[in-house]
Amino acid sequence: MTPNDHRASRRRRNTVTITSVATIAAVTVGVFGISEYSSGPTVASAAAAPTSDSGVDGLVSDVLPDPDPTVDQVASPAFRNVVMILADDLDWKLFDQIPRLQALKERGMTFTNHTVVDSLCCPSRVTIMRGQYIHNHEVVSNIEATGGGWPTFQRLDADEDCLPVWLNDAGVTTALYGKYLNEYPTRPDGIRYVPPGWDEWAVPISRGDSYSGYSYTLNDNGELVRYGTKATDFLGDVLNDKARNFIRSTPEPFFLYLSTYTPHKPFATAPRHLSAHAGTVAPRTPAYNSIGENEPAWLRKFPQLTEWKLSELDKVWRKRARSAETVADSVDAVLAELQATGRDRDTLVIVTSDNGYHVGEYRLPKGKRTPYAADTVVPMIAIGPGVPTGVEVSAMTSTIDLAPTFTEVLSGTSPDWVDGRSLVPFLTDGQTPQGWRTATLSESIGETNVSDPDYLPYIPPPFSALRSERWLYVEYDDGSTALYDQRTDPYELRNIVDAVDPGFVAALSAQLSQLDACSGPSCREADTLTIADPLPQAAG
Repeated sequence: MTPNDHRASRRRRNTVTITSVATIAAVTVGVFGISEYSSGPTVASAAAAPTSDSGVDGLVSDVLPDPDPTVDQVASPAFRNVVMILADDLDWKLFDQIPRLQALKERGMTFTNHTVVDSLCCPSRVTIMRGQYIHNHEVVSNIEATGGGWPTFQRLDADEDCLPVWLNDAGVTTALYGKYLNEYPTRPDGIRYVPPGWDEWAVPISRGDSYSGYSYTLNDNGELVRYGTKATDFLGDVLNDKARNFIRSTPEPFFLYLSTYTPHKPFATAPRHLSAHAGTVAPRTPAYNSIGENEPAWLRKFPQLTEWKLSELDKVWRKRARSAETVADSVDAVLAELQATGRDRDTLVIVTSDNGYHVGEYRLPKGKRTPYAADTVVPMIAIGPGVPTGVEVSAMTSTIDLAPTFTEVLSGTSPDWVDGRSLVPFLTDGQTPQGWRTATLSESIGETNVSDPDYLPYIPPPFSALRSERWLYVEYDDGSTALYDQRTDPYELRNIVDAVDPGFVAALSAQLSQLDACSGPSCREADTLTIADPLPQAAG
């Protein structure tokens, strides 16, 4: 499915006529963070919300206006370098299972509402490099056969105009170690290919073995280097050594992108972690193996998981936890080298993930690609000089924001067609800048098939989702819709789309339609709509 096909499908069933921005402005724009995923001091992006005695009563009438404008901003921290450590399929629940990762919250700033544009590897990673929603960068899946993968990225000439090129043009030395894009490289004449903008490059060219952590071949700056099955060949450790050497030897300014293959299935880990997390089980949250209220059509067809299946999922959870320990190894390696070289004094470190993951939630086995927070709201920690520690930011941020953030930090320039915004204003005190967005867009457009490393039969139809601090509103291409109030239903189990005033739903749909068709500057208008008129009352 192409982005245009997806938009056309949604337009055909949308009976709301959008006549002006004022109509759209009736939409409510989040007031509450997602408290299930994190804890600690919070810098709210909106005034304190009044409480509600029930999940529906007062649902619309007590929605609050725009986030308060910030006070005068102090000077931004002075960063000379950026390191991004990107995990693969790391969700908040698993993040908090790993003590070394959880401890990062006290070392930096936590973005609790950091949303991916698609909980699928390749589309999400392209967004990180282009700063665009999927309907704009048009890499909609992991493989070329379904409109995605590295071949599509290259065919669109996107590798000629993306983050490493922008940084290189600004005099920044760049390095990518680890996972790039799915199906890189697919053609025999391209196995030594290094995309534009990368000064240092060590990326596996053999997809399957790369995920296992052994018996892989690296394209190491155009030279093919084969690794075997010895303990010292573990891919995560090889990449960490390269990252340490880059930090130690590279003149400033630099950008290091350390991209792990973990904890993606088959959940590779280093030998030292094989006995870790014995006896742990998948968290039994309210969403675990749950039957929700008024579920969307695609979800209703799945029965509850059997005890045997739940036991198997606990095994998956333990494997994922052991695999996630290698992400903590990467973070430890980077932070230790920065400190040893004194470069921690001028380096911004971002720890995040390309998407989340579910294990047993909503009666679904293991996987991703749903609009729920487990899959789309991912860990995001910023660490660096001048960045407040132990602080949480609940404002709505997105993977579209990473590229413009890095270009600003490193004195580069990103094109005006970028959909995202720089996160630099948050890094001084955690306060939300005036006019910051109030909602983010997640899309699931592309298809998967059995040749896709992320293929699973338990996925919803294509959808577009609007997420604010309070609301999750979803429109599926099969015509069904869903609305969740995260203030009273943080696990997104009660679909109240039929229990609220239709005018409120129409306003949400209007903003979603605007975001679903936005590009560049128009995205930065459509995601910041404010309340212009009194809100409709909840249906009685």
